[in-house]
Amino acid sequence: MKLYVDIGNSAIKWATEDDLQVDILHQAESSNLPAAIEHAWLKLKKPEAVYIASVRQQDIDAKLLSWIERHWQIIPLFAETRQLEHGVTNGYKKPGQLGVDRWLALIAARALSKLPQIVVDCGSATTIDAMDGEGRHIGGIILPGLRVFAHCLRQNTDIPHYETGEIGDCFATDTASGILTGAIVAQCATVEKLYQTLQAREMGDVICVVTGGDAELLARHLEVSHRVVHDLVLNGLRLQSGQSERTV
Repeated sequence: MKLYVDIGNSAIKWATEDDLQVDILHQAESSNLPAAIEHAWLKLKKPEAVYIASVRQQDIDAKLLSWIERHWQIIPLFAETRQLEHGVTNGYKKPGQLGVDRWLALIAARALSKLPQIVVDCGSATTIDAMDGEGRHIGGIILPGLRVFAHCLRQNTDIPHYETGEIGDCFATDTASGILTGAIVAQCATVEKLYQTLQAREMGDVICVVTGGDAELLARHLEVSHRVVHDLVLNGLRLQSGQSERTV
């Protein structure tokens, strides 16, 4: 058994090879590692290998590395951003600056389709990357995630804090809903703008793939054709680790 792990700013996600075949994804908060995963991981059969993609600071990675070595006596392998891999060419001037999660999402998206794509990852940050039909990463943008968007607004203004908000249409009738709706509308408008820009550039069909913890929430309000793939980064990690591509 191989174990694939995606450590984000707010969540850690993991899946085995068998899990990925049937779209099963496990997750916990990444703010308290390794305690957050210990109960679940102690129930796992000892893996023969562990592959990790992480955007956290090195001390967080070191704590998880120590836990894995102590309990399973194996050394995990960490994913890395590359210049060229699985038919995708990195578009950054300095390829290593592209987040490893974004890179893995791109190579997994390329395995799903050879059409031009907009790849959206909705987490603590929302990243939107464009890739042409030849697998060339054109570039992308980084936005505050939906929750960070709302938190920053509250932190930097005197707007009162309200616990819940609802999204109806674009015109909210209470403060909490206004903040949440503003975050959703802003992000959807950005995705839709980049989708249309790529469509005009490629002069043909474009696919939009959405992943991340807030993927379902954002996707419900997108007005362009899209597909939610929850395990996109983990499948990219599986590809980089040398496993065969999966047809989904």
